[in-house]
Amino acid sequence: MKKQISKKLCFTLLILFTLFLALPKSTFAAGKLPAVKNLKCGVTTANSINISWTPQYGISGYQIYRATSYDGTYQKIKTVSVGNNAFCNLKLQTGREYYYRVRAYKKQGGSTITGKFSKTLSAHTRCASRTASIRVRSNIRKHAGINHPVLATLNPGAKVTVICATSDKSGSAWSRISFPVGNKKSVGYIRTDLLTAGQAPKHTGIVTASGLRLRRTPSTTGRIIATLPKGTKVTIASQTTGTDGQKWYNISVKLNRKNLKGYAAARYIRVL
Repeated sequence: MKKQISKKLCFTLLILFTLFLALPKSTFAAGKLPAVKNLKCGVTTANSINISWTPQYGISGYQIYRATSYDGTYQKIKTVSVGNNAFCNLKLQTGREYYYRVRAYKKQGGSTITGKFSKTLSAHTRCASRTASIRVRSNIRKHAGINHPVLATLNPGAKVTVICATSDKSGSAWSRISFPVGNKKSVGYIRTDLLTAGQAPKHTGIVTASGLRLRRTPSTTGRIIATLPKGTKVTIASQTTGTDGQKWYNISVKLNRKNLKGYAAARYIRVL
């Protein structure tokens, strides 16, 4: 009888062991990859954001995800190998807020094990802040979107400082602002259409091409106003999409004692 029970026990253990081997490795190893911690923003420019985080060990690398709204769809933009715990995101829009999440991953056999995502990091490219006024009584929220908590309610005419642009999940334009709360400043988000236009921020740029054509319109067929030498400093008033589908700057420049205004291809101007 004991011998029969022993055989059944051995058979049961054999089945359990076989099932153990058949299960995906990630079933047991995923828990070994904790969430990335201390994701933070470092140096930023008008068109770039540097992020970094606390390194992990025993992994293969990190996957970096980004979205253009806090509640938006996060897409993987970069994979970096182990030993790298920082990333510089280039070619970004000036004065725009971006959202980042990072997670570790590990190659094991033929599968990839991923860890938990870091907390979401909000970071924005540099731009000149501007003063605006509240147009109608408005709620200021913790993040862009009416689904987020209200931090304060401001009355018409209240003065705020616009820090940068962002959007909600649907793509509607929002602004990140600072506003007074008693003797202190607080930061929150408001729909852009609830603000007065205010004065648009301007930026300084420098021509990087040997001869950049300043045109009447944002088009390669637009009338040429002047040709700007390499190294010429310009003032960028705004940006737009040209007829070629590329980004163009509306700029002003002093050349040969004349004040000129027009459009130039953005790829030939480095924002300072």
